[in-house]
Amino acid sequence: MELVAKIIAPAVGLLAGESFYIRPTFAPLYASSSLVPFLPRAYAGVLLVNVVSTSLALVVLGGKVGGARKAFTEKAKKDGDADAEARFAYPKLYAEGFSEHAKKFNCVQRGHQQALETYTQFVVLSLIAGVKYPVATIAGGLLWTVARFAWAAGYASGEPSKRYDNLLAVGIWTSLFIQLAGALGTVYALAN
Repeated sequence: MELVAKIIAPAVGLLAGESFYIRPTFAPLYASSSLVPFLPRAYAGVLLVNVVSTSLALVVLGGKVGGARKAFTEKAKKDGDADAEARFAYPKLYAEGFSEHAKKFNCVQRGHQQALETYTQFVVLSLIAGVKYPVATIAGGLLWTVARFAWAAGYASGEPSKRYDNLLAVGIWTSLFIQLAGALGTVYALAN
């Protein structure tokens, strides 16, 4: 029941709201684009938010990993870890060992890595969903971006269980479901 309340209900509500309120009220957003006539004008927002801004979010999260790699290497050296350079060095994705520094670095890395693991699905579903539901798709993209930072910050605390401590963090799944449901609605509309 918690899944329905936190993830599915908001997504379905947003898509229904677009269909029954936003589309009739803000019809110019749904007029054909002059560049690509089969896309609504609001699709430009889908590209801006769901592709460009989310890509920038991934760059920022990746930068946090680079900073953490350097910081935890220095901390490990200061604490007398003779293997600090090797433990945290590229091309290793995760730091080796079970030290507190390795665990904390790995948590920062995991916050970024998990975003990468679901990013392709998110973007592809967004590109499909935005054809019929551009406003909901944009809202889902904004939620994804904010939720990614909240989720990664919780993970970076060094305690993986804290990744959902911020209420917004669950938005990574809500936003993905918005895109999935919107894509299914778009495909259904295309088939009929």
